[in-house]
Amino acid sequence: MADVIEEIPLSSNTYQCPNCGAALKYKPGTISLHCDYCGTDTLIDAKVVEDVQELDFEQYSRDFETLNTQTTKVIGCRKCGAESTFEENLKSTDCPYCGMPLIESDIHEERLIKPSYLLPFKLSDKDINTYLSAWFKGLWFAPNELKKRALCSDRLEGVYVPCWTYDAQTESDYRGERGINYTRTVGSGKNRRTVTETRWSYCSGHVSLFFDDVMVPASKMISSVVMNKIENWDTMNMVEADNRFLSGFITEKYVINMQEGYNTAKSIMESDIDYAIRQDIGGDKQRINSKKTVFSDIKFKLILLPVYISSYTYKDKLYHFFVNGRTGRVSGDRPYSVAKITLAIIAGLILLALFIYFVNQNS
Repeated sequence: MADVIEEIPLSSNTYQCPNCGAALKYKPGTISLHCDYCGTDTLIDAKVVEDVQELDFEQYSRDFETLNTQTTKVIGCRKCGAESTFEENLKSTDCPYCGMPLIESDIHEERLIKPSYLLPFKLSDKDINTYLSAWFKGLWFAPNELKKRALCSDRLEGVYVPCWTYDAQTESDYRGERGINYTRTVGSGKNRRTVTETRWSYCSGHVSLFFDDVMVPASKMISSVVMNKIENWDTMNMVEADNRFLSGFITEKYVINMQEGYNTAKSIMESDIDYAIRQDIGGDKQRINSKKTVFSDIKFKLILLPVYISSYTYKDKLYHFFVNGRTGRVSGDRPYSVAKITLAIIAGLILLALFIYFVNQNS
């Protein structure tokens, strides 16, 4: 069993093994850095989050440069444009989105907001194969070689994906109409029938809502749709952002900035506000003619979420899959086998013909 050594001071970019000097990497599911060469584990004094601190949105909008920001080395991919923060022990890393080697000469510096919290990786890349195998089994009409090619891919990368979260208090005044359905009989004789109509009345009111942690992915490489498919993040287990948890993994740079993220969050809030107004109007049907919403006490934070990403090529087309680094939930692109679909159609037609034949024989 590997020795566990108490935490020692390490450089900000590379963490070295106190026994052999090799680069240490964060070991998923633990609070330790691990040495792949001699097996030594070095403890991280993780700061468990008991009271999450939000940042003031208006203040950051005014005084961005003087607040919680840092100069960060960023490396970009020449092929797909993905950008991630740079670490010394990732010099030979390929881009997780397209497989293109990242070149050290492409490093540049940017002033970025510091992440406040992160969810460390819980599952190792070996654990991920179990979840991927189960996912592949459920893919109907996938080519037989798909599973073998994807699972054998050496491009599986652990990536910390940046996400914004927003809080806001909202006060909405609205004017609308409440519709009450009623029935009446029309026509006569054989044309006599009952129809449903709606009686409308004007109404107005006020709705007060507080929004907590509306999450918006800050990456343009992973869509909100994909993040929603692999969600159920146990954010109650977040720790304060610490570079040691990032060691050995790629940390994607946020591309959607704080203001853009808020605009997206605001549209999500607006949709929920409309739903609350319709509930407040009541009746069978509702119309919202106008509303005025005031947003106040707006808070935000930048967090990092663990995602395993891989790409594979099938018939000259690039496909991706994404795995929640905490739960193993999978989402991804997949090709379809024309041969399997054709055989399935033929089999279905044969079964239908046999069914018709036996029905005719017994009639």
